[in-house]
Amino acid sequence: MNYIKKVKIDKLFDELDINWNLDPKVNILIGKNGSGKSTLLSLIKNFFRSEAQSLAHLDVNSIDIEIENDDVEQINLCYINTFEMYLENLQQLSENSQAKNDLKTELDVILEHLINDWKNYLLKRKNLAETVTIAFDQKIREISSKETGNEHDFQELKKLLNEKTKQINDIYYYRDNFIEQINHLFSDSNKRIDFDENNAIIFKNNNNKSLSVYELSSGEKQILIILLNVLIQENKPTVILMDEPEVSLHLAWQLDLIDMIQNLNQNCQIIIVTHSAGVFNKGWKDKITKIENITSQSESHD
Repeated sequence: MNYIKKVKIDKLFDELDINWNLDPKVNILIGKNGSGKSTLLSLIKNFFRSEAQSLAHLDVNSIDIEIENDDVEQINLCYINTFEMYLENLQQLSENSQAKNDLKTELDVILEHLINDWKNYLLKRKNLAETVTIAFDQKIREISSKETGNEHDFQELKKLLNEKTKQINDIYYYRDNFIEQINHLFSDSNKRIDFDENNAIIFKNNNNKSLSVYELSSGEKQILIILLNVLIQENKPTVILMDEPEVSLHLAWQLDLIDMIQNLNQNCQIIIVTHSAGVFNKGWKDKITKIENITSQSESHD
């Protein structure tokens, strides 16, 4: 698994050096507002996306990130931002947006892109399932077409049918897990996940009334964004960066957030920055790092 082993930053804000050794699975960085934790997350993101101008803008002398296999190109990065800001200029939206009139906040824009990613994800799953079905059905027909069969043929047929079912279930395992988690999370508001004729995600209430994702509450949109982002990584080794994901999330959702993410991607490294570490104490206390414990004053070379 590819993951970040260490982050070293020289002269952040022209005064702070940072040395952070990371856990391969879960990392929770805490600090007061203005302590530099969100800036640190942005630096990590920009480092992998080679956004040199952003690095310069963030006022840092240098950044060095050590990777498990020393291959930066092999890092699959997923940056999740769920801060909600209202759109002041809807003209900035793409003219191709199918839900333009429904997009009122930045979360809505993010969701629109994610719904498209979701449909692509489903198409990949469907194609994989069809490939498996074709391969197994050919073998099943060969055995079933025999004029006389024996016990060995019967057992082989049974084995093929069981293996076909297992592989199909494996293909859809994380999709089904995602749907189950969302339905559980939204059960208190009597919503369940559903799909329209284009396989886009919608929701239905107890009266079977359809709701678009843009009609969800802020917290519901945020958890949907987080879990969709994780799901579409397709269980690939992924570094997941999150800036204060607890904002607007129900307390129960905050407490289970890391577990939910790991249930959708067992090969991810999670890096969270927050100033509310208490919600992550449930089983993750030893993964919490205080930013003051990884920073030091830069030496002056005047």
